[in-house]
Amino acid sequence: MKSYLKIILSIAGLSAVSTAVFTLTSCDSTNGKSLVEAQSTPANLYRKYLSEVRGQKELSFEDLTAYIGKWRTLKDSVTAAMHRDTAYRTHSDIREECILLHDSVRSELSRLAMSKPRTYKEVLVLKERFSPYAGDVELCRSAEEIRPFFAELDKRPACRGSKEQILSAYRNVLAETLNSGIHGNGDLKRFIEKEDAAFRAFLSGLYELGEANMADITRDTEKCCSEVFFAAGRKEITYKDATIYMALRTDRRLIQNVRACLDNIRRGKVTTPEQAQAYVWMILQPYASLDGLCMTLLSPEDKETLYSMAAETPAAFEKLRRILPSEGDRLDELPGMLMEIFIASL
Repeated sequence: MKSYLKIILSIAGLSAVSTAVFTLTSCDSTNGKSLVEAQSTPANLYRKYLSEVRGQKELSFEDLTAYIGKWRTLKDSVTAAMHRDTAYRTHSDIREECILLHDSVRSELSRLAMSKPRTYKEVLVLKERFSPYAGDVELCRSAEEIRPFFAELDKRPACRGSKEQILSAYRNVLAETLNSGIHGNGDLKRFIEKEDAAFRAFLSGLYELGEANMADITRDTEKCCSEVFFAAGRKEITYKDATIYMALRTDRRLIQNVRACLDNIRRGKVTTPEQAQAYVWMILQPYASLDGLCMTLLSPEDKETLYSMAAETPAAFEKLRRILPSEGDRLDELPGMLMEIFIASL
């Protein structure tokens, strides 16, 4: 199972060694009085909460999210107190103790994430609930203005032809974009539109095309994405537009990719251990790599699609389990592992 954990860690961009990062924010309890004001010292706040968490043997998903929410409020209150009080800032031993206690709380919450079987839908809900962009009305309003462009993409035909022709068309789209550059919203939309047609064609033959060497396509796709933000840096596109267009593009591609994977598994197109491992990795992408921004910008329809695919995933993995080596026997633990990794990032 270690190989799968390494894949997930690499996708999420996390280290297995957790570090406590304190950010200056203010977060008061519902009665208007901060947690710090109700207790004695930051360290005592953490000790009390750590003792409470350690006393739990297992937690339901809703209880787990409640404990995580309380932990984040506690962290914010402690951080605000330490920034306000010069005595705490000058005593590094107090700060170090808080960091260690904070890290211990994180470890206990990670343990509780694995204390019961979890679902892939719960992983998505957890990430959405604790997105730093949750509740950003202006951001969501801006996304709604852009979303019709992506809805229209489904009406445009995908690239056609043989495997070689599809890959050639994909490479041409990327090469043309890199050659001409991106210098405005029109160029950005043309890139997304043409790339989407090539990507959909690629997914239609994923079980065959997945074996092709696509290192150059991956590299040039990354370069094209960088061009979008270079254009923002030159003020040819606003950073807001660049960020939202690319986030919605990511949401769309991940949903399309998982749908193609699940369909191929259902149709028996995955037959080798190499394919099976690749499909596990691809199906896990939404749960491992969607960041807070992408989660917040998912439309209600996107969420329902992801929830539906999350419900299909265990059965798909059960089929892959028969193809994978013995380590595939622990695929059912992946949702808990994904939660554990997400908690480590908070």
